Amino acid sequence: MAKTGFAELIDFNPIRATDVQLPAGGTFVIAHSLAESQKAVTAATNYNNRVVECRLASIVLGIKLGMEPEEAISKVKTLSDVEGLCVSFAGAHGSSDPTLAVKEYLKEEPYTAEEIEKITGKSLDLIFVDSASSLDVIKAAKHYKLFQRASHVYSEAKRVYAFKDAVSSNSDEEEKLKKLGDLMNDSHHSCSVLFECSCPELEELVEVCKGNGALGARLTGAGWGGCAVALVKENIVPQFILNLKEQFYQSRIDNGTIKKSDLGLYVFASKPSSGAAIFRF
Repeated sequence: MAKTGFAELIDFNPIRATDVQLPAGGTFVIAHSLAESQKAVTAATNYNNRVVECRLASIVLGIKLGMEPEEAISKVKTLSDVEGLCVSFAGAHGSSDPTLAVKEYLKEEPYTAEEIEKITGKSLDLIFVDSASSLDVIKAAKHYKLFQRASHVYSEAKRVYAFKDAVSSNSDEEEKLKKLGDLMNDSHHSCSVLFECSCPELEELVEVCKGNGALGARLTGAGWGGCAVALVKENIVPQFILNLKEQFYQSRIDNGTIKKSDLGLYVFASKPSSGAAIFRF
């Protein structure tokens, strides 16, 4: 359950939640980019494409790290399924970072379907025979960026725990806030450059946020539109929101994209607060 001043670290294997106390002096500002991604329309080239690329990256990594192709194809569904193999590889090289295996075994240049099929020994159509949405991706895709997608997924997971470590450290509140902001900036860069799920409006909005004093800013949600979240010092929040209204939203008001009276729906501050609660009698 949500608690005032806390974030929730949620692990899924096994599922559990850990309270993470956030440093004092900061708050989050949510700002809508006004770009809307029609996920059902663009699924084959955007969201579902990334799902396919991540599975292909995990299968190729599994094979390169010693799995039989048939085993990898049948058992490996996500990058978490081969994370243990990647960490073991990294451990043999004095590290625990799974991206070491990504750098070793996946090339930075995009893969063609033929290159992947040569590694797996099976056509992509057969690998994804039970998934109509994945077959739609294969029909539309010209290439597959396995290195970039795997690099993003593993580095993003690492940033989640770096966030927890930062707020649990002995640093002062100011330094903790700075570290959290840096992690948010790194996350957005990875989403934009490696996972490529940003859009021009989000890029502009994130830059406006950072240019007006945000400690960090990143897209949130599935991407290709929607909102950015910025970490801002509490004492500048009113001016920060005013600057966003002038520098990002005013031109959208002028061209009729939104109404000035609706601005409060598109940009607002949000401190971590209590949500649902359990009452025991």
